[in-house]
Amino acid sequence: MNGRAKNRAEQEIEKEVYCGILPVRGDERTSGFIDALLILSGYCIATWSYTQGAYLTGLVGFKQLLITSFAGALLMLMIYQLPVILSARFGIDIWIWLRAVFGVKGVRIVSVIIIIVNFPWYAVCCEMFASSMTNLAAAFGITLPGWTFLGLKLFCVGLGTILAWQGVKTITRTTRILVPLLLAVGALVIFIAFKAVPFSDIWNYQPEITMPHSTAYILAVEANFAFVITLVGGMAGVPRVCKSEKGAFYAGVFGQGISGSFFVVVGAVMVIAMQCATGKATEDPTEMLVSLASPVLALASLLLVAFANVGTQAVGSYLYGVTLKSTFSKLSYHVLILILGGYVALLCIWGKIIDYFGSFLTISACIYAPLAALLFVDFFFIRKQKLDFRSAYEIKGHDNYRYTKGYNLIGLILLAIGCMISLLIYNPVTGEIHNKVLFLLTPTGAALIGTGILYLLLYLIPGVRRYVRKDVSINPDTTAFDREKTPPRQSLILFPLILLLCKIITSKAKLKIEKHDMEGFKPPYLVLGTHQSFTDFYVTPIALAPHRANYISELEGFEYYGEWIYRRIGCLGTRKFIYDLALIRNIKKVLDRGDNLVIYPEARYANVGTSSELSMAVAKMVKMYKYPVVVLNMQGNYLQSPIWNLTKRKEVRLHTDMYGALKKEDIEKLSVKEIHDKLEKLLEYDEYAYQRKENIRITYKDRAKGLHKPLYQCPCCGDENHMNSDGAELFCEKCGARWFKDELSDLHLIKGNLKFAKTESLSGSDLERNPAAHNEAMENKLKVYTDEEGRASLHIPDWYEWERKNVIKEIADGKYSFKMKVQIDALPNAKNFIDCGNGELIHEKEGFTLKFMDYRLGKWSEQFFLGKSMSSIHTEYDYRGKGECITLSNLDDTYFLFPVYEEGEEKKFHATKLQFAAEHFYKEGIKK
Repeated sequence: MNGRAKNRAEQEIEKEVYCGILPVRGDERTSGFIDALLILSGYCIATWSYTQGAYLTGLVGFKQLLITSFAGALLMLMIYQLPVILSARFGIDIWIWLRAVFGVKGVRIVSVIIIIVNFPWYAVCCEMFASSMTNLAAAFGITLPGWTFLGLKLFCVGLGTILAWQGVKTITRTTRILVPLLLAVGALVIFIAFKAVPFSDIWNYQPEITMPHSTAYILAVEANFAFVITLVGGMAGVPRVCKSEKGAFYAGVFGQGISGSFFVVVGAVMVIAMQCATGKATEDPTEMLVSLASPVLALASLLLVAFANVGTQAVGSYLYGVTLKSTFSKLSYHVLILILGGYVALLCIWGKIIDYFGSFLTISACIYAPLAALLFVDFFFIRKQKLDFRSAYEIKGHDNYRYTKGYNLIGLILLAIGCMISLLIYNPVTGEIHNKVLFLLTPTGAALIGTGILYLLLYLIPGVRRYVRKDVSINPDTTAFDREKTPPRQSLILFPLILLLCKIITSKAKLKIEKHDMEGFKPPYLVLGTHQSFTDFYVTPIALAPHRANYISELEGFEYYGEWIYRRIGCLGTRKFIYDLALIRNIKKVLDRGDNLVIYPEARYANVGTSSELSMAVAKMVKMYKYPVVVLNMQGNYLQSPIWNLTKRKEVRLHTDMYGALKKEDIEKLSVKEIHDKLEKLLEYDEYAYQRKENIRITYKDRAKGLHKPLYQCPCCGDENHMNSDGAELFCEKCGARWFKDELSDLHLIKGNLKFAKTESLSGSDLERNPAAHNEAMENKLKVYTDEEGRASLHIPDWYEWERKNVIKEIADGKYSFKMKVQIDALPNAKNFIDCGNGELIHEKEGFTLKFMDYRLGKWSEQFFLGKSMSSIHTEYDYRGKGECITLSNLDDTYFLFPVYEEGEEKKFHATKLQFAAEHFYKEGIKK
């Protein structure tokens, strides 16, 4: 081939690859049921069918062979061919869908493995070509030297590779000749066999076997399962151009299950006829025709078999060359063809592919069975027949199928486990059966069923579900969470495990719990706890032991850990900062049945280690229910893992004070205001004061990293949009001011001039002051003290409260406004988030307005969140790695709102500032 022709062939392949992976539109579909049936029949009937038939005659009698060949093949095909409807529906190859199963890079590994285990079929063709030539020469009295057998095999490889090298047009012409030739050979074999041998001899045939008949029968079923399942690679090449899903499915089932099985039976008939007539079995149609017919007829068969085997080798090289080209687009098609030819040549040189044919079948099925199971389960049960095409085709900005650097580890691990299931049941090389019970399912059947079930079970695990369904927005579950469902009691079986886990986790921090005024307190009682970090959930069960409890939890915890387990550990699902009457009713149900009920009234983790104001609604609830109240004031939980940098600080020690706050008689005689004031005082905390008191020195090198998220405004220049942090330093990228965070968490100015500050002269001994004075703002100036080294220094809570005062002043001056583009994730239930795309968030005195594409209405709409109905909002500083956000909720949805910045736009989204404004608007609103 000259250079111009070579380039033309390469261009044709590029076009074939490109057009072969793009979806085929409905008006471009060309094949009806009959067309697809004929094409798929031609795909699965090759001279290796004779080898399969010969293998089966060594296991079972002819009647059993008919049953296992047709029934076994049809049974397997009826199951694993079902996913071809995705090809017919979307006009895509299954390898496009498998990008979702294995990842956009992982599918490359799988495609290479498939070719490695499947391409030995073409070595079988070369083996039969050489055998046919040798036998025919012998029939004419020509004895060929021993080395010529290998030479003939390699000649078949070379000739097939040359044909494949020419490209798609040559292959098309080859297939037009190939299928009629194969059909002619099959018809000829049947005619000669039944002419030479009585029908009854074939019908009553029984092999001589040493193994138990049941084992032989199962191996025959396994061989047919494996034989048809290895055709999975061709499941979508034809169905993607079919006009109907039904036609595509039945064309595959009947084309491969009837036509393919018929040619397997043809091979078996040939072997039985030869054995009856000559006493010698053979899978070579040429040898049979030479023995049972005339030399002239044998010569005709030579031409048929030769062309058939060379043609099959060429078509196989082309098909898998195109598959590899679509996967490894940078490699030349011709280089790939040479690699495939070299692989088959090595198998031919090895020369034992026929000897290990049964082993080869089962090994191939080891890969194909779990592959088919994963495709089936993923299509019908995981993705429910929906695919994110933008991610599948790697459109920029759509990376749902990149998973872990392009690899879906779950899919790849399940594929490996499926292979192991098959091999643990049966050793295809030695023939040893390891598990006789599972062997009844056949190795292929067990691997298929086992892999599918395991995939479904793993999908029930929330973390796995989130991992494999990064594309959940294409087919989300929109059912609202059942708020009315009565929460079960905390599992008695799980309770000791929960306690053990909590003790293990808190042991390194030397948790100490002190109980105050707890005499006479017995369940049921209401437990109010401070809320500083996730560690609160580990401390609370230990403090309440040996008594179990139910816990109020935000719905995202249900989604993250799974609704089933969350309910078993006693959680009640709700949404933050809304009026939820169903929750009120469930709280009463829990208390009335005699269980403790735990509430963290702050409803979010502490931003800077100080307590939030207690809502008056909590005191009203206490007054209404009249159940005793216990308070848990936890210290150290925030210091150990602050919300702005969750890395645990190993030096922190945990301490909890447990108070018997209110008995029933106290509740009856106190007013709501008095109840509120007492509870608020008991729930008050300052983590940095606790740190100084206990002299807890935090040496973590990144102890200031992330602190700029709550401390977003620079005290030196007043700018809100350029604070940052790294290591142990906090700094302003606009004016250059820098602060050093020491081991006791005080901030020392090392560069810059404090413009918005009121300096105090304080010594180290003056630092332990009461929280009220600690948080006091003087004329809206930030309180600063001079440390022992003469540096201007300040406390983190002072900075935080100074920012709050600035927001309140901004509102009072009429300057506060917020309007920004946001990305919206809705959480309707405990199963999935729903990507609602981008929208607009506006915050004003009356409340929040969210404009977005409402997935429930299916159109662009507005939702308003009344300011005086929300005592605060939930804030996150790096929610699941997606960055800063706030949440707004109604009864059926929680909306997670992330900032979207235009190019060059300043980072003006500050969750903390929005929180300050929302809290102030709430206070102003309820005054009216």
